[in-house]
Amino acid sequence: MIDQLPEHRPLPDDVRLRARQRLSEGMDPPARNGRAVLIAAAVSTLAAGALVASQTLLGGTAEPAAPPMQHNGEFVGKDRAVVNHVERGKVAPDVLARCTGAARAHPPAAGWQTIATSRKNGTTLTAFRVPAGVFFCANTATTTTVSAPDPATVGDGPREVKILFTTRTGAMAGLVSRDVKIVSLSRISDPARNSALPAVVDGLFLEPSGYTHAETGTKALVSGTEFAVRGVPGPTEAVVDRPLPPADRDTAEEREFARCLRDRPVPDADQFAHALTVRLGATTTMRLGRFGDLLLYCRQEDWTAAATVHETEDLDEVRGTTVAAFAAFYDFTLREPAEPGEAGAMASSTFAAVGLVTDPRAASITYTRPGLADVPASIGGGTFVLAAPLIDRHPDSRVVVRDAKGAVLESIKPKDVP
Repeated sequence: MIDQLPEHRPLPDDVRLRARQRLSEGMDPPARNGRAVLIAAAVSTLAAGALVASQTLLGGTAEPAAPPMQHNGEFVGKDRAVVNHVERGKVAPDVLARCTGAARAHPPAAGWQTIATSRKNGTTLTAFRVPAGVFFCANTATTTTVSAPDPATVGDGPREVKILFTTRTGAMAGLVSRDVKIVSLSRISDPARNSALPAVVDGLFLEPSGYTHAETGTKALVSGTEFAVRGVPGPTEAVVDRPLPPADRDTAEEREFARCLRDRPVPDADQFAHALTVRLGATTTMRLGRFGDLLLYCRQEDWTAAATVHETEDLDEVRGTTVAAFAAFYDFTLREPAEPGEAGAMASSTFAAVGLVTDPRAASITYTRPGLADVPASIGGGTFVLAAPLIDRHPDSRVVVRDAKGAVLESIKPKDVP
């Protein structure tokens, strides 16, 4: 287990300011000039050996009552209680029934106090308290994972983080000291692809969809200070309480799609059926899968591959009653360092709308705008990829959905189009 990091060395103010400005611009690209850039990985190196990695700076975490934007000592991001769909003191009856059914050596459910529930990307994570301590229950479509009650505590701080619960599909939960309102977690060996921004609720943190193998070495970022988290437990074994037959993995495309899911925080990975493969630009291949109302998105670049799960309600780049999509950047290239002592970064200036078809009548999806030829989407298996200049935010741009006879089902204004 890795439980030591180099001595923390704060960044000089001028370097921190430049890094903050560049990466925050990449997080929410401006729409008016069509030259937005998303930084995929950026590391600034100093003569003293200090490092700042972009994965730790892509947003913050917050208590449910906090403002909609949060700050983690570096950058502003969305409130994690909103992103992680946190409900304090509530648990659905079906979730409770599954948790009690999988529990071992726990007191009767009548004595369980529900602290909070957090839901994201196909996993529901609930924190409970009993006299013997706190415990956690993670539900996916086919599995339930329940930890044993743990009497562990943390002090008053500063910056104390203790992980008590992990699962094989990336759920994570634990304790934080009273001073911690926002925390970022990442795997020490591969932080660019493995990071989590949990919600903090009543001295606990909840992350339904974080990263796998946290026990091999995890670091935390709190108030601009990064440190190793010691004593991270291995994943709790799941109970398959609602088995389903797996999706097909017979063809070469299906097997390549399955390869995308390895070592990724994907719940019920065997259930995702390969739906669509699209090559975009010079370096990017997008592979999509679907399981119910969940979208599996895998972006393969020449230099990396990463798979993520998305729920329908979080697809908001193109949002209508017939389709829903998020903005997926692609065609990354090396951006040369702008200042001495900085490393280059992989960056993109374009994205596609990637999403789900939510109305079975939808047969075609087209981007239209005056003065430009219509751009059709690739559609397959209830998913689609629309590689159109959505990033331009043209005021007259629309995404038009038609049925098999050509009748318009819906004309959708993309996100942030005035």
